[in-house]
Amino acid sequence: MTIMTEEEQRVWKYLVANPSAGAEVIAFCCDVSLELAQSCLDRVGTPIEVILASEKSAQAEWDDDDILYVSASPTPKPTRVQTLETAIGLTSGDRNKSYGPPINNLTDCAELWNAYIRAKQRATDNLELDAEDVAWMMVLVKMTRSFQRGYHPDNYTDASAYSAIAGECREILSKKEKV
Repeated sequence: MTIMTEEEQRVWKYLVANPSAGAEVIAFCCDVSLELAQSCLDRVGTPIEVILASEKSAQAEWDDDDILYVSASPTPKPTRVQTLETAIGLTSGDRNKSYGPPINNLTDCAELWNAYIRAKQRATDNLELDAEDVAWMMVLVKMTRSFQRGYHPDNYTDASAYSAIAGECREILSKKEKV
C-alpha cells in the first residue's frame, strides 16, 4: 500500500473537483511543484468516472463484453469557462483555507492602502497614484496575506518582486521627470 503525501492528497482532491485542469493550474491552486502536479496527472490519466461525470453529454458511450468505453474527444470548454473554473478553485479551495474569507483580507488591505495614500498625500501633497505606488500597494497586499496562520513562501517572494518593481518604476519615472 502506497501512502500519499499531504501535497499529493491536495492534488488528487483538486483533480476530482477539476478533472480538466492542467499541470500548471494544479500546481498553482494546490501550492505544489509543477513536477508533482504533472506526475500526478501522468499517474491518473483520465479516470473513467471523471470523464463520465464531467463530459457525459459530449461523449459517446457503449458496452462491449462488460467493458465501458468512452470516446476520448471531449468538447473543449471556452476560455471564459476555464478561467472562471480556475478562479472558483483558487478562491474557494486552499486560498480560502489559508487566508480566510476575502472580506477579512481585503479589509486589512484597504486599511493599509488608506494609510499609504494618506502618508503619500502628506509627503507630496499629491493624491495621484503612479506605477511605483501600485507596486508598493501590491507589497501591502502580500503583507496582509502574511497576517494569516501558516507559512506561505510565495507571499514573501511576490512582495520582494513588487518591491524591486517599485524601485524600477521610480527609476523610470525619475528619468521622465528630468526630461
